[in-house]
Amino acid sequence: MGVPQDDPEAARLFRRAANKGHSGAQLELGQCYDLGRGVPQDDDEAARLYRRAAEQGHPRAQYSLALRYLAGKGVRRNDCEAARLFGLAAKQGQAEAQCNLAVLCEHGRGVLQDDCEAAHRFGLAAKQRQAEAQFNLALLCEHGMGVPQDDPEAARLFRRAANKGHSGAQLELGQCYDLGRGVPQDDDEAARLYRRAAEQGHPRAQYSLALRYLAGKGVRRNDCEAARLFGLAAKQGQAEAQCNLAVLCEHGRGVLQDDCEAAHRFGLAAKQRQAEAQFNLALLCEHGMGVPQDD
Repeated sequence: MGVPQDDPEAARLFRRAANKGHSGAQLELGQCYDLGRGVPQDDDEAARLYRRAAEQGHPRAQYSLALRYLAGKGVRRNDCEAARLFGLAAKQGQAEAQCNLAVLCEHGRGVLQDDCEAAHRFGLAAKQRQAEAQFNLALLCEHGMGVPQDDPEAARLFRRAANKGHSGAQLELGQCYDLGRGVPQDDDEAARLYRRAAEQGHPRAQYSLALRYLAGKGVRRNDCEAARLFGLAAKQGQAEAQCNLAVLCEHGRGVLQDDCEAAHRFGLAAKQRQAEAQFNLALLCEHGMGVPQDD
C-alpha cells in the first residue's frame, strides 16, 4: 500500500507509537510478538502489550488478552479473568468476545453455568452476523437448551452460518436435510452440503459424504470415492470412518482386498473404543484372517 511490504519496519513503527501510549499500536505490536511477525515470537511480550492496550479500553486488545487467559499463554490461565475481559469487550460490540463469553456461560468456565445466558449472548453476536455464534445458537435451538426447541429456527441459523463458509454449520444443515429435521428431506441438498464441509476438511462431513457414495444417496454410487473420503476422515481420528474403510479393505470394495490392512484399520478404530471395530477385529482373530488365529 504505497510502500514495500516490510514487517520489521512495521514493528519498529508500531513500537514508537506504542511507547507514546497509542492503544492501537500496542495491540498491533502485541500481534507482531504473538505471531512472530517482524520480531521474534514472544508470548510474554504479546500479553504485556495486549494488557497495556486493554487497560485503555481497547476492545480487540481485551479480547486478545482474554484468549491468552483462557489458554495460559504468556499469563497464568484464569477463566474468571478471561470472562471479565470478554465481557468488557462485548459491551463495546466485539462480536467474537460476545460469542466466547457465551461459550463460557454454556460450559460454566469462569462464570456460573447458564444456558439461558449463553443463548442470549449467542443471539447478540448472531445479530452481528458472527458465524460461530449463529452455529452455536442453532445447536441450542436444536436441543432446546436455554431456548425453546425449534428445528426450523435451528436450520435457519445453520443456513446463515453455512452461507458464510462455516464447515460445522454446513455439516449440521446437511444433517437437517438428511433427516428432514426443520426442512424438507432432500438427499441431493444433504450431499451438496456435506461436500462443502468435506472440502474444508471436516472429518464428520467426509464420513457422512462417504456413506452417501456407498449407498448412492444424492450422488452416484462410487466405492472408490467412498474409500478416499473414509481415508481422509480416518487420518483425522474419525473412528467410524476408520472402521468403514476397514470393511472396504476386507471385502475389496473401492480398494484392493487386503485382510491385513483391514485388521490394521479395525485395530486402530478398536483402540478408540469403537464397538463395531472391536467386533470385526475379534472375528478376524477368531478365523485367523489378516492376523494370527487367536481364540
